[in-house]
Amino acid sequence: MNDESRKMEVPKELGDEIGGNGRVYFDNVVIDNMLDALLELSATVWTHHDRVIVLEKILAAKGIDVSEEIEAHLPDEAEIAARTAERDAFVERIFGAFLRRPTSDLADKVKI
Repeated sequence: MNDESRKMEVPKELGDEIGGNGRVYFDNVVIDNMLDALLELSATVWTHHDRVIVLEKILAAKGIDVSEEIEAHLPDEAEIAARTAERDAFVERIFGAFLRRPTSDLADKVKI
């Protein structure tokens, strides 16, 4: 299925945005958006998990056990702000596909 055929399948009352710029897996664009979010989340979680495993092995090889240090860590305001910004970017990457919203009157009728 190409992008042009997808646009024709999206009901007019949903608007063009919901059928825009995204991968096509199924006939339903909402399911496609959910699958995009799930795939992005899975890839991101695994990447971070893998990096933590590698980091802990490297530190352990150098005689540094970080488990207790991590649990006891208290971030300062600057670190909290930086982590908040990183979290917001993470959420945007994962759930960005859901930002494709209807542009028609339907958006006013449906609470999202």
